[in-house]
Amino acid sequence: MDIIVLGIFSYALYRLAMSHQIRPWRWIINYVVTFMASSFAMALVLLGMYGENMMKDIDFMGKVAIRVEPFVLLYQVMLFFFFRTRILKYVHALDEADRIASTPPPSKPEKEDKDLSYFR
Repeated sequence: MDIIVLGIFSYALYRLAMSHQIRPWRWIINYVVTFMASSFAMALVLLGMYGENMMKDIDFMGKVAIRVEPFVLLYQVMLFFFFRTRILKYVHALDEADRIASTPPPSKPEKEDKDLSYFR
């Protein structure tokens, strides 16, 4: 289930990035690697909590997986929205940089010569 949702969200990030004419692979790779690393960390935490008996008993592992799966899906959705907002902020920053680059710099007023007559 997680792999299917990961694929759907990766495709959504790909389409969003391509619609704004930016390279999508940076965002997709970061999304997938972040999810895989956090899943690995969560597996280590669960293994620490329940011990090695969890790996020996398939029924117990299934019960733990059923309890944890909604939180994993919620985390995956939150991670998707995080990367989605990062893409939109990145596009907004690029548009702002283009706007600033296209405007000519303000002309500097000519300096007036100071009146130094009081030094005489």
